[in-house]
Amino acid sequence: MSEIAKIFKGLCRRFNKDNVRAERRYHFALGADERWTVDVRRDGCTVREGPDEGADVYFEGPAELFLDVWNGRHELGAMDFLSGRVRSNQPLALRDFVKAFQPSDRR
Repeated sequence: MSEIAKIFKGLCRRFNKDNVRAERRYHFALGADERWTVDVRRDGCTVREGPDEGADVYFEGPAELFLDVWNGRHELGAMDFLSGRVRSNQPLALRDFVKAFQPSDRR
């Protein structure tokens, strides 16, 4: 199993409904082989492997870049998108995706 597959298959265990700002379907096309669709709802999430034409947000880029972002080694910036290295129809919504799988800031 690839490192990316491990991340996606473990997402629901990390899901934090307190951090969901909007319900969305995200599709990730990573490198040549990885395609994942994640539905983020206020009450839970679902993850499935494969393409999805009806996603609200798509992210396309190198698998290595996704791993760097996920592991905190890189923060996506304007140059990632302007250079064409990364493509997304809603770049700012990707922050909401990451937030939905982080511990809550509430105390």
